[in-house]
Order: sequence, then structure tokens, then C-alpha cells
Amino acid sequence: MTDALWITPDYPWDRETVGGVFYQTQARALARSGVAVTVVSPTPWAPWPLRIHPRWRRYADTPDAGRDQGVEVVRARYPALPGEPRWAIPDRLMARATMGVRGAWRGARLVHGHSAVTGLAAWRVAARTGLPLALTFHGSDLNTWPERNPGSVPNLRAAIRAASLVIAVSPALAERVETLAGVEASVLPLGSDHASIAGSAIPRGEARQALDLIDDRIVVLFVGNLVDAKGVRELADAIRPMGDRFLAVFVGDGPMVGYGRDDPEGERSLQYRGAVAHRLVATYMCAADVLVLPSRGEGLPTVLVEAGSVGLPVIASAVGGIPGLIGDQRGTILPDVSSDSIVAALTSFERDRSMAAAMGLRLRDYVRREHDVDINAERLRELYHSVSSAPTTPSEAS
Repeated sequence: MTDALWITPDYPWDRETVGGVFYQTQARALARSGVAVTVVSPTPWAPWPLRIHPRWRRYADTPDAGRDQGVEVVRARYPALPGEPRWAIPDRLMARATMGVRGAWRGARLVHGHSAVTGLAAWRVAARTGLPLALTFHGSDLNTWPERNPGSVPNLRAAIRAASLVIAVSPALAERVETLAGVEASVLPLGSDHASIAGSAIPRGEARQALDLIDDRIVVLFVGNLVDAKGVRELADAIRPMGDRFLAVFVGDGPMVGYGRDDPEGERSLQYRGAVAHRLVATYMCAADVLVLPSRGEGLPTVLVEAGSVGLPVIASAVGGIPGLIGDQRGTILPDVSSDSIVAALTSFERDRSMAAAMGLRLRDYVRREHDVDINAERLRELYHSVSSAPTTPSEAS
């Protein structure tokens, strides 16, 4: 029996441990709290000719089903075109695929959709089954997706208004929900597994040795997708002329891998380590001196919460839920996303390491209190109970 059906854009597995790790962390905590969770992650069906492309080969290799620490995981296959154009209405196809594996989540008392497209799929599934609908918004699904997909906004607005429960991971996103649909959202961050992070933490010197980072320079860490919107270019441009004092380590994958390393300054001061298993992120955080996230758009970045969990000082841009997270002297907020602002912040960090360390400790205390995944899973369970007592009347979403 399933208490809650989750529909998510992705979910980690043995060979792909990064994508959707924040869904995994909360789903596991929810299962620990006694909620029977089945995650359906709609996955494109990959016909043989497309499998020559690495992305589509990964789709083909992804297991159809599995169990992850008490969470049932099903990857419902649906036909998708490369690039998933909106005119193909992927949310309809995802909903149809989810209904096609209904045996895996039969008995569910609630449908919970995460992010915009899979949230629309969840809206359609809830309408067809008469189950209450919950939606969680995480960041780009409300900050950039509506502008890129204006034709889908009326449906997104209808889904939000039809939901029995709407959740935003930060107050800034809750305001965005109200602006878009006139609905008041509950603010509930996903939270991080602080106990697991603490168990992975090791002393700084040991972490540097394990990662081959034996260096007397200040190690500046970036963790995330290496895309222009994350401020990778600005961070690399800031570090290159400071390279005799700083070393930037980029953990993640994306089109900007290697940016700036085509000159002697960049070769000396920039390292690109690629995507790593989530358990290794804590090791990188233990080895680093400061984490920098100069992003142009975020919801509430899990990477900042995890950095806080180990007391790592952070520097980040003033977007989404970041000011609420690292304000009140819990971190350094960039006035704008520019290499000059990053240089100024790092120079200040270098000048007063004790103040930065104090900020890191304040952030640690804050995230362990407000962003604990088990505490927040209990809060989510209570919200579920408030809306899942009785099903609604089945209908057909437009």
C-alpha cells in the first residue's frame, strides 16, 4: 500500500547518484517517519537509434523499478522527442505513463508533484483518480520556467489553484506562487540529512589529502551544474588573477567545464573535478575554506544548507531564498553577480578569516535547527494528514 505517490523529474540510482538527490533525501526521511512513499520518475523511452547519444543511453540504462531505503521507485516510460518541445505536451505523456504503472502505487491517498512539468503531470493524475494534489516548487520551475514556456502558464496556474496543498521551499518562492496564481503556499524547505553529513565529515588535512588538494592556498569550492546561469564564468574570472593565493575547485558537470583554463593563470588556479557521488560532496566541503555560489537564479540551494551543516563559510548571490538563509551574519551576500564583487568578497574573507568562521558556525546552528530533513519530513507528514482524509471527485484536467 502507498500513502503518498510522488512524481519527480528524476531520482538517483546506483550509476547516476547526483540528479534529484534532494528528492531522495526527503523521500527517505518521509519513509523513516512512517509514510509509505512510491516515487514515479517519468523517464523517456529510448529507442535504439537514439542510444548513441550519452543522454539517451543513460535513459535506456536506468532501471525500471527498485527500492531505496524504504522508498519504492518506478521509472514510468513515455515517448519523448529530443529537447522535449512544449508542443509535444510532455506532462500529458508523463501522466499517461504514471497511470500505466498504477499497480505500483495503488492505494495512494495523495499525489505529490515536484517542479513544474512533473507537477502538471501530477495535476492530471490527481484529477483522473480523485486523489488530493500536493505541489512543491523548488526554484527555476517558478523563477524561469514560466517565462520560457508561456503557453503552459494557464495550466500551471490551474494546477496550483486545484491543489489541496502548495509548498514552496523558501519565502521568496511562496511570494512567487502568490503572484502567479493568487494562492498562499506553505513554506517548507526540503532539509538535509545532517546526521549523514556529520558521519561523512573528516578533518581538513585528511580531506585535502584524500582529494589530492595538498596546497597552501585558500580553496574556493563551487558545487553545482556548470552553466552560465550559475555564475561559473564570473567565479573563474575572479579567481584567475588571484591564483597565487586562491585555488578554485569546481565540482559538477555542464557546458562550462574547463572554462578559463586555456591560459597559464587559469591552469594554475582552476580545477574542474567533474560530477561526483553525493557522499563525496561532504569531503570536498571539509577540504575547502569557503564555498561560493554566484548564481543568477535559485530557490533554496541545498548546497548552501549542506555547506552550513559542516560549518563551511559561504558567499552567495542575493537571489531566491539565499538572503533568508545566509542573512543575519550567517554568510556573505554578493551585491551583484560579477567578478569584481566576488574578488571583493574573497579579499574580505582572506583579511578576516575569524569573522568568516563565526559566520559559518552561525549558519551551521541555523540549518541544523531549521533545515533538518527528519524534522521537516514530520512537518510534511502533518500537512499530508490535513489534506488526505478524503478523496475529491475524479475529473479530467484540461
